[in-house]
Amino acid sequence: MSGDVHVRFYEQRRGKFPPLTRLVVLVKSPKAAERVMGATTRMLERRLKLRINQQKSQVRPVRELEFLGFAFRSGKIRVSEQSLRTFKQRLKRLSGRHWFVSMEERLAKLRLFVRGWMNYYGLSQVYSDWPGLDTWLRRRLRMCYWVMWKRPRTRIRNLLELRVPIRQAVGIGRSSLGPWKCARLLGFAMSKNWLESQGLICLADEWWNCASLR
Repeated sequence: MSGDVHVRFYEQRRGKFPPLTRLVVLVKSPKAAERVMGATTRMLERRLKLRINQQKSQVRPVRELEFLGFAFRSGKIRVSEQSLRTFKQRLKRLSGRHWFVSMEERLAKLRLFVRGWMNYYGLSQVYSDWPGLDTWLRRRLRMCYWVMWKRPRTRIRNLLELRVPIRQAVGIGRSSLGPWKCARLLGFAMSKNWLESQGLICLADEWWNCASLR
């Protein structure tokens, strides 16, 4: 159980304090949570002369708790669902086919954003969030390349440079399928290794690189 206590600090004679601080206290049982909640509230209000936001202070099961972008599931810290949704939305903007920038700039922006994000959320102990996102992001980058190549002749030429057999290159290059569907067919040509050689960052690898945070 957790007592999620929102503490509003105020200025005292000896210094200034942050206007709002959130505390989470984790205990083993509902009864202990109620007891610790009461003791913590009394200590903060009487000894430290702080004001408690009673509307936001509550006892709840750990499985319902989200704190600073993290959730707690099965005894592990993981990125909250809301934080993952926000992360995916930002990746979607950076890998959007209607953002007309060079691939070098796009990939540089992705690397910068992902590394900054992982430096905070790499605290998550759950690996399973990343492989699926990696697969989705690689497909979006293939889509961006496909849109950038524009003309069938350009697409066929670039596929041939990627060592795609000529019959397949012509078939895909002249396809009437949309960019997203074509991107699914390009996995064998623009492989994971090839995309990473172009500068695409791997989310799973970045998570492993943040092992020191866990």
